[in-house]
Amino acid sequence: MADEVRLSTEELHSLAATLEIRAEELSRQLAAFRRRADAEALRDGFGSDEEARPFREMYEQAEQALVQLQQRLAEVGGGIRETVANAQAAEEELAEMMRSVK
Repeated sequence: MADEVRLSTEELHSLAATLEIRAEELSRQLAAFRRRADAEALRDGFGSDEEARPFREMYEQAEQALVQLQQRLAEVGGGIRETVANAQAAEEELAEMMRSVK
């Protein structure tokens, strides 16, 4: 028995919008994170560059991970939005073909 794939373009559209909104929110939160936890503040909090180095490295890794996550959320949201548009176009084309056959 063949597996069937059924998709709701409305639900996919909603998912795409949610992911894109979350990407925007993450971008704003990342900007706030950068303001609060910059490398200079870490150094000042620990007293020296040497003592702050491990935390600065973790900060940089966390920042990079958040940037990548934000970009990926935006990409996935955009990809889903494109999939919805393609599915809707295919449905419309199929409906037009069916009408022309009658």
